[in-house]
Amino acid sequence: MRKKILLASVLVLSTFTSSVQASTKQLKKVSSILSFRRAAKIDSFKTKEIVEIETRLRLEAEEKAKKEAEEKAKKEAEEKAKKEAEEKAKKEAEEKTKKESADKAKKEAEERARKAAEQSQASSQSDDSEEVVSYPERSTEKLYDLQTFMFSGVINWQGLKFTYYSQSVLPGGGLQIPGRHVNKDGYVSDGDGYIVLAGSAPKGTVYDTPFGYQGKIYDRGTVGNHLDVYIR
Repeated sequence: MRKKILLASVLVLSTFTSSVQASTKQLKKVSSILSFRRAAKIDSFKTKEIVEIETRLRLEAEEKAKKEAEEKAKKEAEEKAKKEAEEKAKKEAEEKTKKESADKAKKEAEERARKAAEQSQASSQSDDSEEVVSYPERSTEKLYDLQTFMFSGVINWQGLKFTYYSQSVLPGGGLQIPGRHVNKDGYVSDGDGYIVLAGSAPKGTVYDTPFGYQGKIYDRGTVGNHLDVYIR
């Protein structure tokens, strides 16, 4: 009987001990979880595994955000540097173009001045060396000056009728007049001093005129005793 009571006591004590040990183990686990939750400042009820996952995800998100911020800052710095380099290159190109334009303008001005000086020198030398061309005068008695002739329009003298036409109206470029020039009284003349006449007589025919010069036929346009005098 004693043995049975002793065995029962042992069983009860063993059961109680096991229960106490289980409770202690459970308490330690709960205590560990509570300590972790306090350290992590977690108010809601979550398991340690969930908190660890959330913490890892949060750290990864922070790391990603930090990396993106660094990449963004790097990109902005590169863009800024690129823009500054482009502006610098543009400014240098503008300065270069401006300098080249100034140099070109200076060179052109110097070239123009040089040419002007050369032309002036050549002109001076030409003036110094130019010979005065003198033409012989086939003179006759001067009864009418050019102004009177032009005012009258027609002069009748010794059976001849004189009118005039102007080289400013009819240049007469096709006329073969050697030594052609305008003499001091305003008549178109040849190199021998004859004033130029238009008439129906053979070319080269010489006439006395009342204008102080003999005339020679070089042109056509009148007939008979009608002579046209070529003036300036």
